[in-house]
Formats: sequence, structure tokens, C-alpha cells
Amino acid sequence: MNFKYKFCIWLVDTLLLNKQGLTVDEIQHKWRVSSYNPDGGVLTERSFHRYRNETESLFNIDIVCEKRNGGVYKITSTEELDKNTAVQWLLSGLRISNLGELCQKHQNLILENAPLGLERIQIIMDSIEQNKSLSLTYKSHYKASKNYTFQPVFIRLFKQRWYVIGADIEQNRCTTFALERILDASIIEDQHKLPKELKRTLNPNTYFAHCYGIIRQYDPISIRFRAFFPQNLYLTDIPMHESQELINETEDYTDFEIFVRPTYDLKQEFLWNRDKLAVLSPESFRLDMIQVLEATLNGYKTGESFAIDE
Repeated sequence: MNFKYKFCIWLVDTLLLNKQGLTVDEIQHKWRVSSYNPDGGVLTERSFHRYRNETESLFNIDIVCEKRNGGVYKITSTEELDKNTAVQWLLSGLRISNLGELCQKHQNLILENAPLGLERIQIIMDSIEQNKSLSLTYKSHYKASKNYTFQPVFIRLFKQRWYVIGADIEQNRCTTFALERILDASIIEDQHKLPKELKRTLNPNTYFAHCYGIIRQYDPISIRFRAFFPQNLYLTDIPMHESQELINETEDYTDFEIFVRPTYDLKQEFLWNRDKLAVLSPESFRLDMIQVLEATLNGYKTGESFAIDE
């Protein structure tokens, strides 16, 4: 990775971890012993100020010197880092790039497999940028491979899998494809203009409103559930859904409420929490979960699957 970007991401992470601020001497010392600087190169004060300006420009933040507080440097506001998804991805990408370099030198980093289908992102993004359709071949788990004329609109990552969302031109409907199951794709030179209604629906900012995951079905409902210790603590740290609200809290459990579409993805997430989570309401969704659990138990007892309508 380019030295400038290495230092920029390191400086942001270091100042975020040291909220009280750091002097130039402290920053120089921490950089000298950092894994981002394996050769132990010295950071001059002049270089620090030059790259500090680069960091401010790159991430749209302010790093100021508090002279009355011992000359420490701080990030004055983390709002841009917290709320700007593009900036978060830029930070993440730079961190991963550096991590890749470390993986080649050390054996003490254990990673999950990288998401599949990444090699198809470039042609999809080219199609989106050029406002052109794709001719693609897709192999679903449920049917034979099929050819589509597809207008991609945006891409989404969920649970270590990449998806592209857009319009099936021939069927005139919204469609989602998992990138790892796209067998072949090429850009079609002719442009296809989406109908106004379809274009309005395929708005990246609203398409997955009230969704958990990648499935967009059913009207959203309020679901109240109880999370038992210690799962309630994990769900407090990382909410199941952006709409999650804390309703009641005791030493043994916490009641939460979310407003979400009751899809298959959501049911899978509830099941992932096993006996540490129980749906309280509405009764219809609670009974759906009981049916899923009974089918699961039946599968363990008989070794046979049991179909549940979705």
C-alpha cells in the first residue's frame, strides 16, 4: 500500500483510540513501533504535518492542535466517520489492504474466506456507470441456468455475500442476483430505459427499507422479542436491525422491538440465536417461529425435511 494511505489510516485509528489526544512526539513514537511501519522508519515533524493535511482531505475531517492542552492533536468531530458510509468503506478498504500485506508476513492472523463473486463487481459497476444493460447467465439453486437481459442499479453486501439489484428487462420486474451464481456476464451496447415506476422502486436509499437481509417481501410489522443473558448484551452492542429499540431490561433478559418485514432472512436470524431469544409478539409471527422450530425438531427426529410455506 502507498505510504501516504498507510499513514492516513493509521493516524485516524490511532487518534480514535486516544481520544485525549497525542503530541507530535507521542505520534512519532507510536508510528515507529506500529505494524503499519514494519521497517521502523522515522516520521519527521514536517512529514507529520504534510500527511495530517492529507488525512483531513481524504476523510473530510479536522485534526486540530490544542496548544492549551499540551499541544495534543485530536479529531474534532467523528460525525463524518460515523455517518458517511462511503468514508467508512474507504477506511475499511485501506485497513484490509494493509491487513493483506500483514497476512503475507505473519501466521498469527486467521481470516474467514473472502466473499465469492468479487471478480464480477467490475463489469457490473461499469454497466451501472454507463447506464447499460447486461446479458448474463444465472444459475439458481432451484432451477436450471437461464439467460437474462438485466439492468443493474446497485450492489449490496450481506452476510459475506454480494448481490446486485436491478431490473429484469424482459419481465419488467425487480430482480436480485447473487454474484457467485452469475455464470457469465457481458455489457449490452444498447441502452434500456427503465419505466418510471420501476426506476422509482429501485432507489438504493429506499429499496430495502424495513428489510432484514436481501429479501423484500411482506409489509413491515412491529416485532417484540426477548433476548436472554448473554445474548441481550451482544444485541445491545450490535442491534439486529436499525429500528431496534430497548423496551424493558432486567438482570436476566432484555426486551427489544424492531419494525421490519417478516421474511425468511429474519427468521433465520432469530433461529441463529437459538434458545437465547424468544419472539413475544405479534402472535402470528410467534406462531410462525414455533412452526419453524417444530419442523426443525421433526427433521432431527426423522431425518426428513418438512416444507414450510413462505
